[in-house]
Amino acid sequence: MAAATPFKTKPAKLVPRETPPAVSLRVAVTRIYRALRVNAEKNLTPSQASAVARIEQCEPVRLGVLAQMEGIAAASMSKVVESLEALDILVRVPDPLDGRVSMVKISPSGRKMIEEFRSSSTLAIERALDSLSVEEKLLLQESLPVLEKLSDILQARQNG
Repeated sequence: MAAATPFKTKPAKLVPRETPPAVSLRVAVTRIYRALRVNAEKNLTPSQASAVARIEQCEPVRLGVLAQMEGIAAASMSKVVESLEALDILVRVPDPLDGRVSMVKISPSGRKMIEEFRSSSTLAIERALDSLSVEEKLLLQESLPVLEKLSDILQARQNG
């Protein structure tokens, strides 16, 4: 009896699929964000980084309000804030309307860390831009208002 031969198929031809712009933009923004986070001196978790950014926008802020803005439970936000306090990025201050309640704001060392992160991120972007052609730089510059508008729309939907 003849030995059975394994079934062989021809390799499938890979046909490139068109990627929707929303997917391409999400992937590009995510990669840029990750690359910039690598430059951060203190590696914060995404939850910590988001909380710091939100606190900086509206400090001082109550924990409950912060949790609501971030869309997480108050207990979870409390843990995030405690971890940021331990890193000396945030400080608690008394609520001027209710002394029994505390609010959080960026500490002086936290502000220094934010400034250093922004400076190193800007430098990293400037170095990357140096690798682009003049035409690519112009195209990117022309697209910035649209990207800023898209950012505003996304933030308004998140907060609304």
